[in-house]
Amino acid sequence: MDGAMAVAPSKLAVAVTPQAHQAHPIGAATLRRCALFAGAAAALWLTAGMRPPAAVLDPPRSSATMSAPDSSLWMEMRNVDLHIDSRSVMHVRSLRGRVISSVAGAIASLDDPKSFRVQATNGTVALDGDGISALLNDVAFNYPGAPIKHLRVHIENGALIQKGTLHKGVDIPFEMKSIPALQPDGRLRLHPDELKIFSVNGLALMHALHLHLADFMDLSKARGVSVKGDDLFLEPLAIIPPPLVDGRLTSVRVDGDMLVQQFARTAEDTIFGTYVRPDSGVSNFVYFRGARLTFGKLTMTDTDLLIRDADESDPFDLYFVEYNKQLVAGHTKNLPNYGLRTWMVDYAKVGK
Repeated sequence: MDGAMAVAPSKLAVAVTPQAHQAHPIGAATLRRCALFAGAAAALWLTAGMRPPAAVLDPPRSSATMSAPDSSLWMEMRNVDLHIDSRSVMHVRSLRGRVISSVAGAIASLDDPKSFRVQATNGTVALDGDGISALLNDVAFNYPGAPIKHLRVHIENGALIQKGTLHKGVDIPFEMKSIPALQPDGRLRLHPDELKIFSVNGLALMHALHLHLADFMDLSKARGVSVKGDDLFLEPLAIIPPPLVDGRLTSVRVDGDMLVQQFARTAEDTIFGTYVRPDSGVSNFVYFRGARLTFGKLTMTDTDLLIRDADESDPFDLYFVEYNKQLVAGHTKNLPNYGLRTWMVDYAKVGK
């Protein structure tokens, strides 16, 4: 092939002689340029049949296809007692999902759990009586003029026992027993199987007066709680501590002294164990992987942050509001890939 390309131009060049110059008044320079052009054309003609076929280009990919896995921030939490307040916790057995900033374009911040929410792809969380009491008092009924106050909940024989004060002109002590039932819309229905008002049969008393629970309480200002007839309806995901969690509950059950809530597993959950994969052998942790995350004075890009329990003999006791105290009491390690590993001391073990 190289020989053919060299020979053809040289033969054409030989034809440009002094005699040719004399025979053609257009001039030798012009003839030389024509000869060179003809030689190049001949070379192209000789090689045309030996060129590889033109490459077939793939159709342009959509923006969704081009998005790298780390264009989103993901979180996995396992065996964590997540504080509702300084005393009560929500027991996170496992929770996985996508982290969504509360403000479009902003970066999720560990310093402000309200700055992001978790779009759950799978998980199981549990609440004991103290945890439910804290959520109802501090979130659901925490507003001026709330009709229910001083609420205390405990779980007994598969039922929720609620004791508190109902304010309807005067304070009325009550006790209600109900078995939670998950509704198709994700709410929990609490129907009073037993109701005591001033230690008497409240259901019989109300019905004798043609009254219902809804006649005793205005819950229009309550967060995540409503009433219809004699039934209370709770929205479990609306009253859990920050960060908020979005997702669909598939079951709610009483297990011993715990109210256990199970999230549906979504198609996105397959990213966990592949791209989002915490260190092996760690049992109590919070792991962030993917896009940007800020905490303290640091901002991570392509986040790879594992927050683990310094003592895994019991669940990881974590209070996001006070996480810096737990961080200072522990230690950290940087990885060669710029990832960060942090060992935190349980909240109950650090100085208040």
